[in-house]
Amino acid sequence: MMEIEDIIAEKIIARTKGLIPYDINVMNKQGIVVASTDASRVGREHQGARWVIEHQESVTVDLADTRFLAGAKPGVNLPIEYQGNCIGVVGITGDPDRVCELGALLKMTAELLVEQSREKDAALQLRIEKENCIKQLLQGQLDETEACAQLKKLQLSLRLPALCVTMKPAYPPRMMQQKLDLTPALELALNGLFCFNSDASLSFILDANANVTAKIAETGRLLGQPFKTGIGATVTAYSTLALSQATASAALQFGLVELDSVSGDASATLDSNSYYYDSHKEKIIISSIAKGWHLSELTKEYRALCAQDANGALRLTLQTLMSSSIDMSSCAQQLNIHRNTLRNRLEKIQDITGVDYKKLDQLFRLYLGKIILD
Repeated sequence: MMEIEDIIAEKIIARTKGLIPYDINVMNKQGIVVASTDASRVGREHQGARWVIEHQESVTVDLADTRFLAGAKPGVNLPIEYQGNCIGVVGITGDPDRVCELGALLKMTAELLVEQSREKDAALQLRIEKENCIKQLLQGQLDETEACAQLKKLQLSLRLPALCVTMKPAYPPRMMQQKLDLTPALELALNGLFCFNSDASLSFILDANANVTAKIAETGRLLGQPFKTGIGATVTAYSTLALSQATASAALQFGLVELDSVSGDASATLDSNSYYYDSHKEKIIISSIAKGWHLSELTKEYRALCAQDANGALRLTLQTLMSSSIDMSSCAQQLNIHRNTLRNRLEKIQDITGVDYKKLDQLFRLYLGKIILD
């Protein structure tokens, strides 16, 4: 059975003590005073309240009645009702002839506070369920059938194709402090398709056919602070949203690393730059798996080339050769140079790096270094 909580009882006292110039008490369904403007009465039994609960109606207590009702004082006691059930009792202490007229106001205020609290609790519970659903989708814990059922149950509209976005704020502590205040606005802006992560980043799902840039900008304005954004791959099934989320996180990490590497400027801060996975796919994938000595090995030839290519002509030649599918004629034409000049440049690259440009595997390794470092 539903019963008034102590915290709601205390809110009733706090809201009404300034309106009613008499002591006010709130009792639970056992007839125990759980909140009162008279602290000495808290925790005591109130038989008048028990009578109200048993009979589901108000009772007026005069001075004579107090001899027969333990814990009662002159005044009026009224049932606090919610959805047709009595969940507690509220009472005013004083001369019944004076306080009875205030009873309706006190009862209405108490029941309004109870209803507001229940609605807030229900909204919070629904938000928790939605967030759990989104997290399960982003972690790949739901198959297509389960995802459809969960989305329908929670009345979440998710159109396909879709993509995931992760936003990292410049000031994570502020983000966590504002989480509850941000939630209603984000609910409207993102149709409920969002969740907060443990690192204070925000992840959400967007219709891939929508104006993604505008939606990110709108969300950024709600956050009210600089941020970095990773946009994942577009997917066509609920069950593959985890892939989009993983690529969004990788794109975000790529953006953060790029920021750290900008001229070592200690004053640099996060801004509103967005990194699309599809725009940096090769670099993001390689960077995510090339760590430590692997990274050093993959980039050492290209680092040697950079050190001896002040004007960038050799690096441009490498880039053009790869983009022309290793077609020497096409490469020379694009560079507007003679084939012999192209050959001389490639031989110079070979002398600097030790890479035989006629061997595709070696040339590709050199190009991987360019992808990672440039």
